[in-house]
Amino acid sequence: MNVDLIFEELFQKLRQPNFGSSLGGELPLYIQPLPPDKQMESEKEIMRLASRLEKIGIKTAIVNLFDLAMNILREEDLLDTILEEEGNINQTDMIATLDSVLDIQDVLLPRIKDIIQQNNPRYLFISGVGSVYPFIRSHGILNNIDVLTEEKGQTDEEKCRLVLFFPGEYDRLQLKLFGHIWDENYYRGLNLNEISI
Repeated sequence: MNVDLIFEELFQKLRQPNFGSSLGGELPLYIQPLPPDKQMESEKEIMRLASRLEKIGIKTAIVNLFDLAMNILREEDLLDTILEEEGNINQTDMIATLDSVLDIQDVLLPRIKDIIQQNNPRYLFISGVGSVYPFIRSHGILNNIDVLTEEKGQTDEEKCRLVLFFPGEYDRLQLKLFGHIWDENYYRGLNLNEISI
């Protein structure tokens, strides 16, 4: 899969004035599968895509889950401790700590919602999915994503559209991280590869 071509096609879709405005009550959630071996290149292309959309007047915001997780761990004064003591910390304790500090419903989603409310973007790009696995799982975010799009009185056209960049495969039934790891079933996101303009 050619990453340049994926992002050029994506730009052409997202620049359409009515893209995502007639979903008939469906969540404005899109999943863009990406080649797992092109994660670094894809991160640069996400930034470039956001810039291109901004230049034509379409406001975007980007949440890199890895960066968000690192910021939260720094704020909680845990990052340095974890890095220094990693070899001495029991794996179960480490996972429990990360699960608590990076709780999807109580910590991550409220942070992402704040970004949406502060920036009021037409599109929110969520990246870094592969970098935070297994501590943050994409299905955990996707299954709770409706809290990000709940704004009273907003029409479909006014709602922020969420685009999750996923390093792997998505067939509208299941997510397959890195092309190998099956995640829980997920049916609500629209696969951007299947949408034509």
